[in-house]
Amino acid sequence: MSPPLTEQDDVKRFATLRAAAAMVGYQLWRTDPADGNVRYFASRWNVVRDIGDIDQVAQFVYVVGGA
Repeated sequence: MSPPLTEQDDVKRFATLRAAAAMVGYQLWRTDPADGNVRYFASRWNVVRDIGDIDQVAQFVYVVGGA
């Protein structure tokens, strides 16, 4: 069984997803964990999409062709 993911793991995973999304023209943002629940956003052509959690961000990046 693998150990539970830490906040640092999420930061690294998000950085990887952000880079992959950038390769296909999307920008990814996230709110600061110190502010409470982390929210994720993707944008392209001035359209912003609210994405639920890091797993949904990974799915979004996969669907748009960034993975």
